[in-house]
Amino acid sequence: MSNNIIILGAGYGGVAAGQTLHKKLKKYPDSTITLIDKNPYHTLLTELHELAGNRIEEDAIKVNLERIFSSTRVNLVQDEINDIDFEKQVLSSSNHQYNYDYLIMGTGSKASDCGVKGVDEHAFTLWSIADSLNIKNHVKKCMQEARITDEPDQRKELLSFAVAGGGFTGVEMVGELIEWLTEYSKKYNIPWNEIEIYNFEGLDRILPSLNEKLVKKAMNYMKKKGVNVKTGEFVNKIEADKLILNNGEEIKAKTIIWTCGVEAADFAANSGLETDKANRIKVNKYLQTENYSNVYAIGDNAAAPWKKDKILPALVESAQQTGQCAAKNIVAEIKGADKEELDPNLHGVMVSVGSSYAVAEVMGLSLTGIPAMFMKHSVNMFYRFELGGIKETYSLISEYLEEQASQKGLLAQLFGFVSQKSRSLWLVLLRVFVGIMWLYEGYSKVRDGWLFSGDYLVSGASASPIGDYAVGWYVWLNEAIIFKFPLFFQIVVTLSMIGIGLSLISGLFASLGALGSAAFSVNFLLAGQYAHWSSEYPGHFSPLFWFFFASIALIGSGRSFGLDYYVLPWLKKIIWRRPKNKDQDLKQVVNKK
Repeated sequence: MSNNIIILGAGYGGVAAGQTLHKKLKKYPDSTITLIDKNPYHTLLTELHELAGNRIEEDAIKVNLERIFSSTRVNLVQDEINDIDFEKQVLSSSNHQYNYDYLIMGTGSKASDCGVKGVDEHAFTLWSIADSLNIKNHVKKCMQEARITDEPDQRKELLSFAVAGGGFTGVEMVGELIEWLTEYSKKYNIPWNEIEIYNFEGLDRILPSLNEKLVKKAMNYMKKKGVNVKTGEFVNKIEADKLILNNGEEIKAKTIIWTCGVEAADFAANSGLETDKANRIKVNKYLQTENYSNVYAIGDNAAAPWKKDKILPALVESAQQTGQCAAKNIVAEIKGADKEELDPNLHGVMVSVGSSYAVAEVMGLSLTGIPAMFMKHSVNMFYRFELGGIKETYSLISEYLEEQASQKGLLAQLFGFVSQKSRSLWLVLLRVFVGIMWLYEGYSKVRDGWLFSGDYLVSGASASPIGDYAVGWYVWLNEAIIFKFPLFFQIVVTLSMIGIGLSLISGLFASLGALGSAAFSVNFLLAGQYAHWSSEYPGHFSPLFWFFFASIALIGSGRSFGLDYYVLPWLKKIIWRRPKNKDQDLKQVVNKK
């Protein structure tokens, strides 16, 4: 019996659901997995403020879905669904229909105007790539116009930037404006004291979900940078170039950015499924919708039950964990097993205020400044590891480091050091030299008879691995295992040395050769063939230390004048090739209208 599973939306939850389904349905060829999204990429929504603040380019927050799913059973369809017939279990777009047995709704969310008049007409929102680019282009235009106008009121409006909302998105947007406008003030010779940045929050403090100590530090940082933070007064109305607060105060600004809340996307709200006041679809503890047990809602689409009577907050972790939970429960239905309840484990939140300052509350720890920034970057890199798996992790993380190193700020500078392209061409000479040394060592052992007589590694032999400076447990290991099978280990050592030498000289699997070289260096240090350092000559270390670190430096060097340049991409295509039945799976799901 065929089970067609469709995931609607390639957000954080949709991607997590697709990856989970692929892993758990490998042995169920009758089940098809289809991910439909109007874009061919996954958007990193948590970095939209960096794009809006001119810190990174547009491509930096797009991850091509083919990179994630090309070697999985997940079929990707770029299409925009405009209707769902839940009774017939059919999704419809302008040109196609898609049949499903199970549906996961993950169409995301949109900015909410919270009932405030004028938001749609006069304010920028920050919830999509298009939003970020609109803000970016508008701010550039304002600064360029400000430098050429002499009319005081017009200049003041152009240099006034108001961010409504003191939550995560609002504070992060303020942080980007601080750095970007500081740069522009120098570039265009505009005095910094003429630039006004406002942050409005209706509650009595910004970042209400963080503890008071962290909030105070974030507030102090923003105020030191000249931000006018106003709390305790909600925005009542927005007009052209003007905010009006509940107390009647009016703030004029050419740039008004609205970050006060989100609600489920229109598609989910208009689907006909039961929703809450934020248009999120009502689901049970298994994430099944109230109307149809074979339809699941995840991420910002779902009013997922949480602690007591609360709803799970709209966070990246929430989206991922709901996506995984819905996928597992569909698999459980297919396999006839018990479904599992949603049991979210949220580790904390991190908020950056520009590129060099942040506050974070993670697993009970409160972090600020550089430690918080490192935590935020570490989490971002870990997410790329989850996205790319073994196949794409290195590329995704390398790209991220380069993006983050593109601007000023202490953290960016630190990441800049590790993101620079290595001058691997000059490592070719070192790689070949180290390879020749290992090849000669292997040749010497063949010449001396290591492949034929087991008299070299035994205790007391002239070639015994145990030297005068050996580590105690290493001696025990040799006596307990290696000395009992000397000829076998002699053959392994000899062939390994030859293999490492050939690997490094030819540049074929050079990373493995370099790791082998490093491992042998550590082995010889433990064996005590040389003193680790000299007490008679302070500062004189064993030459094996040099050999060890040289080997580490050679990891990844095979792509320059080496066979790895040709072999590794070919192997990647072979190992992570497209599954054979994906096209046949898709034909079961899609019909031409």
